[in-house]
Amino acid sequence: MPGPLGDATRRDLTDAAADRLAAEGFAVARPETGAEPPAIATRGDDRVAVEPLAAGDATPTVVVSRLGHALDRDRRVLFVARDADTAAAVRDLLDDPPLLAARRDGRRTFHLGPDRIPVSGGGYACVRAEGLGDPTFAWRETDTPAGPVAAGADVDAATIDDDGRPAVPRLVCEVDGTPVAVLAGVESLRTPADEVFPFAYRRDPADKRFRVRRGDDGTVVETLGGFAALREAGYVPVPMPLVPEHALGRPIDDDALAAAWELSVIGEGDR
Repeated sequence: MPGPLGDATRRDLTDAAADRLAAEGFAVARPETGAEPPAIATRGDDRVAVEPLAAGDATPTVVVSRLGHALDRDRRVLFVARDADTAAAVRDLLDDPPLLAARRDGRRTFHLGPDRIPVSGGGYACVRAEGLGDPTFAWRETDTPAGPVAAGADVDAATIDDDGRPAVPRLVCEVDGTPVAVLAGVESLRTPADEVFPFAYRRDPADKRFRVRRGDDGTVVETLGGFAALREAGYVPVPMPLVPEHALGRPIDDDALAAAWELSVIGEGDR
């Protein structure tokens, strides 16, 4: 199946990376299944997955997915780009702070992921957008508010650390700079209660129409025919933050993450 680079470019980048790895003493295999990267290099216990990247692939979702696939199989990743701009975008995602939009005093600001947030009453969290254009979402950890906030079943939201900060950071969702939801840490993202968010929507299995309900009391405020009608009415699903330990399926520190990837820029005609 053609990749986003096109078969010829994908093959050229893979061949060039494979040649370099072979020159370094790696044995290079070419898996036939599309579920695997186009080349896997092995030298002793060191295994490297070759991952060619198009310009449109240099996104948090794509990069973390390919990195997670490799880590699950005890491999490192050699990302291969055609141009300097794509390479710079990959470095920006994976260098300090790796896989985060920002980090300050141990509190993180996350990239947005592709998933929506399921709520306990069924369906997914959404907000009502005000004005023209799509709203801007941001997810970040903070120390406030210090009082009770929505927490997952196994999350201790009350404990304070030695510095007087919540042991579990508050996770704030902002829409156009205004907080709309607060949770006790990233583990509380797992099916939070409806009342955490302003609204939720769910497709009714009986008539296949969307019902939008208020988060605080469950009152249905809109009945709509589909996603287009949902957006036309101003309701926008809340994106799930891309939490590195969730996306990778494990906690991983900066040093281990830095050791898990390399990057090569291979221009036209480079072999």
